[in-house]
Amino acid sequence: MRKIAIMTSKGGTGKTTTVINLAHCLALSGKRVLVIDCDSQANVSMAFDVKPQKGLAELITTGDVDIVKVRPNLFIVDSGGKRLVESELVLARQEDRETRLQRVLNRLVGCDFVICDCPPTINLININALNFCDQVIIPVSMDFFACEGARKTLSLIDEIRERIGHSVTVLGLLATFFDRRTRISQRTYDQLVEQYGQLVLATRIRINTQLKEAQEKYQTIFEFAPYSHGALDYFLLAKEVANGSNRIPIEVKD
Repeated sequence: MRKIAIMTSKGGTGKTTTVINLAHCLALSGKRVLVIDCDSQANVSMAFDVKPQKGLAELITTGDVDIVKVRPNLFIVDSGGKRLVESELVLARQEDRETRLQRVLNRLVGCDFVICDCPPTINLININALNFCDQVIIPVSMDFFACEGARKTLSLIDEIRERIGHSVTVLGLLATFFDRRTRISQRTYDQLVEQYGQLVLATRIRINTQLKEAQEKYQTIFEFAPYSHGALDYFLLAKEVANGSNRIPIEVKD
């Protein structure tokens, strides 16, 4: 079972869009995929138009949860919305506050992939997600602050590894909102490759309005526009992720 966190310290990078479409593409390929929404905004359940009663908030406090099947081979755990914020306060008083998610899911079976949609903040929920997951994908939008957001996220991963001793690895940095027509997009991408080399995934998610339009219909890009650039890009990402299990840990120094 591959456990992957989609995480970044910068908002507006297409993080949840990546989670939804990557997960569905893997599911379409025959893999059993569980998505865990770790963000109190609860965008994953919103994207699939479902409202589970028990989510991650209940999972980390009582061990009880509703796992909802949203597509063949694709299942989600809702974050719980505002309840997740409240549960974090409860979690802070527990001895296993940094490894709670790992403990309550240690008997999870029947999944090929578990994908965690993590909020762009440094909090206990993100620390729990990093302790549970084995790999991280960092979406990086092609704008001025992109590389700084990637650096902060890599530093957080390195800090968790040192504090807890959990060997989470970086599967790759994913370029999002890439637009070959603009200089800033190409310049940012070149800077990313220059700074991080082989850690940058080969796939680039191009700007595609159909990715947003699909969400309005509560669909993934593979349902809404299967022949679009967005569908092709996320297909290539899923292929790269499926074959990219041998990335090595890195160390980030300030």
